[in-house]
Amino acid sequence: MFKITSKAIMATAVSAALVLGGVSVSAYAADATPAPSASPVARAPKENPNKAAMDAFRAAQTAFKGAQEQFKASKVTFEASMAAFKTANQTYGAAKKVIGDTFRAAVQAANTTFTAAKAAATTDADKAAALAARKAAVAAAATVRDAAISALGAAPVKPVAPTKPVPPVKPEHITVTHAPKAPATPAPTPAP
Repeated sequence: MFKITSKAIMATAVSAALVLGGVSVSAYAADATPAPSASPVARAPKENPNKAAMDAFRAAQTAFKGAQEQFKASKVTFEASMAAFKTANQTYGAAKKVIGDTFRAAVQAANTTFTAAKAAATTDADKAAALAARKAAVAAAATVRDAAISALGAAPVKPVAPTKPVPPVKPEHITVTHAPKAPATPAPTPAP
């Protein structure tokens, strides 16, 4: 019996709240100003990651084409520099070979003179004089050689080849996953 009574009291309370609540709202409805409606939420434009990647790839391709044109121009300059280097290096090598041949001939002449003087020498003093003469002739030849090499100057420097540009890598297709949408936050309403 208690259950039936409590259900009846609950039903009476709910119906009274509905009746009285409807009356009070309708009484105040004429006086109240309507609340401003929430403005539509501005959504950020969707960005396609594939489009962004392709735009970056196209920009990299344009930069690569410019670098490739620069490489071609540098290659022509390098080939001309390399031809000049080969000529200068051959001239330098030939001049250095002449200096080396002259030095060897002077040392050989000093050795021949020493051998003849040593064979003709009868005393130790004559042999020592022949050896000193040989050492002096070799030292003089070395001095002449070193002076000639320093007068020749530094060896030509080989030009550095230009580096070939690396082409950009085409981006892989990005599969867009559709994650659940976040709830839209309404714009703040102005205070009346």
